[in-house]
Amino acid sequence: MKTKQTWSVLMVIGLVASVAQAQLVVVDPASIAQSAANELIDLAKYIEMVDNQVAQLNNMAQRLQIQTALNRSFGDPSQLTNITGGDSVMQALAIRGNGQSPTGVIQNASGLNGIDYNTGGLYYQIDPVTLSGIPVKRSLHVYQQFNAIENTTANFSTVYEDVMRRRMSLRGQMEATVCRLQASTTDAETQKLNGVLTAQGAELHGMDVELANAASVAMVQDIGNRNDIAKQKHQQHESLAADRHDAMKKFGAMMVPDTHSDIRFGRGARQ
Repeated sequence: MKTKQTWSVLMVIGLVASVAQAQLVVVDPASIAQSAANELIDLAKYIEMVDNQVAQLNNMAQRLQIQTALNRSFGDPSQLTNITGGDSVMQALAIRGNGQSPTGVIQNASGLNGIDYNTGGLYYQIDPVTLSGIPVKRSLHVYQQFNAIENTTANFSTVYEDVMRRRMSLRGQMEATVCRLQASTTDAETQKLNGVLTAQGAELHGMDVELANAASVAMVQDIGNRNDIAKQKHQQHESLAADRHDAMKKFGAMMVPDTHSDIRFGRGARQ
């Protein structure tokens, strides 16, 4: 009986020992050290990644600050819809002016106006011509070219007054544009104001061209009139020469005696 108990105790002890041996954790220092080193490497990489992201965020913030400063400096052209002088330039470009073309000047010329026109009393009016108290009818066509010149001078005066008025207004607008340009705070506003100032300068030059064109119309018409007067004089000289030649021919024929009927040659006496 005592032997059986002893074997039972030994079996229990053996079983407990085997279970205890199975649950015992084996400690490997080299493996632990390698795992720790790997984790340190991963942590360093993570820290480096975070630093890179922070640097990228800082660069983006700096770029945003620079872009914001540039936007303030350059401005937004789409927001600048009301530029000083812009509307007035558009209105000035739409004005056609008061000048007449050479064709219009000629069409409005008439011989009757050429006789009556005295430029507001500056010139003498053409008096009527009478012959023994009887009025002599004039050829109105002769005075039409003179009225054409009078029309061109009147046209120049009209254009001159109109251009001087518009020039004074435009110069005031240019002064306002320059003042606004000096106070400009953005590049976009400066560029647009420079464009307006350039357009105003071009319009100012265009007014001078209008004035020059009006003067050239008068000059061309005067040249045409002088040419016609010279042509008429030449034609009169040719007509006078032809009349003189015809008169001399007739006079010569009158001076030649008729030998068939002149009594000096014994022709008329026998009849």
